[in-house]
Amino acid sequence: MKRISVALLCGCIGCMTTPALAGKVNLAKEGTFEFDFCLVGETRVMTGGDKVYVSHYTNTANLHTDPPGRPFDRMASLCFGTFASLNGKPQDFGVCELTDADGDKWWMEYHGTADGAGGTYTAAHGTGKYDGITIKGQYILDFWPAAAKDTFQACNHNKGSWKLK
Repeated sequence: MKRISVALLCGCIGCMTTPALAGKVNLAKEGTFEFDFCLVGETRVMTGGDKVYVSHYTNTANLHTDPPGRPFDRMASLCFGTFASLNGKPQDFGVCELTDADGDKWWMEYHGTADGAGGTYTAAHGTGKYDGITIKGQYILDFWPAAAKDTFQACNHNKGSWKLK
């Protein structure tokens, strides 16, 4: 009787933990996405009068979908980028590493648009379930008031499509 109870208990524990071991994040092979990329960042600035402005920045972000649970929801991100305005022409480039609840990652390479209102991005690299992912996305900048000098905050709206290999 004791052996049966132990076997039954082990079987129940196995059934309860198997979904957790299978991964927390499931993603279809391809589809479209829409999320808000809410970030807080710090910048280092170099200026040369009113015509030249350059900043190197880092930010951390959380991705949020509405309704919750859509693709890329609740991912965390770390970004490094450079913004410059040279003779009134804005330029923005950077790379972000996005991590999901399973620890799998994809890397975003983004480029700002000439009007400075947003930009586009692709997936440069992926690990785990994101290995070989292709992404085409776009974003619209939506800055919020900064909490301190040399910082910035935003919740940028994103949309696009992805395909896993």
